[in-house]
Amino acid sequence: MEPIKTIYIIDSSALINLRTINPIDIYKTPWERLGELIACGRLITHSQVKDEITEGDDFLVDWIKEQDREYDWVYSITEYQNKLLPEIQDTYPYFIKPENEHDADPFVVALALEKINIPPLQSTFETFEIKTEYVILSNEKSAKNRNLENPYEVVKIPDFCALKNISCVQLFGLFRRERWEF
Repeated sequence: MEPIKTIYIIDSSALINLRTINPIDIYKTPWERLGELIACGRLITHSQVKDEITEGDDFLVDWIKEQDREYDWVYSITEYQNKLLPEIQDTYPYFIKPENEHDADPFVVALALEKINIPPLQSTFETFEIKTEYVILSNEKSAKNRNLENPYEVVKIPDFCALKNISCVQLFGLFRRERWEF
């Protein structure tokens, strides 16, 4: 069995949910564990997520900025993503919400599609290949009885992920996958 490296792409909703249920001044361990994933390159996010969150004024903003100072984990908009976004908008018109100043959802999925479809350059010193799995972390929930064959009903990250075969878990799904106990 070939080794698999899982890289998580976190959406604002997962961080906001964690802030609500596990404030950092009471529950430090989950935040430290996320920081460890960032440090080893296994937790990334998009600049649009950072922009969404840093409009606030609380410990989550400070935590994001601290991680950003120490690690290169926030990805910017790329040419590849710029090509994908109009296609996503044309195919799933309600997934992108132009009325929202910061709508990170389409950028999170565009980053995932980019990472999945454009593999990183391999080092000539690598002796075996490690398969990389990309998983989106989002605490959004798909509506019950949503018809994903109707493009107008694809409005949440889990819906889009289901259509594109991208793994998507909620925050506790990450905890379970990583076998974290607190």
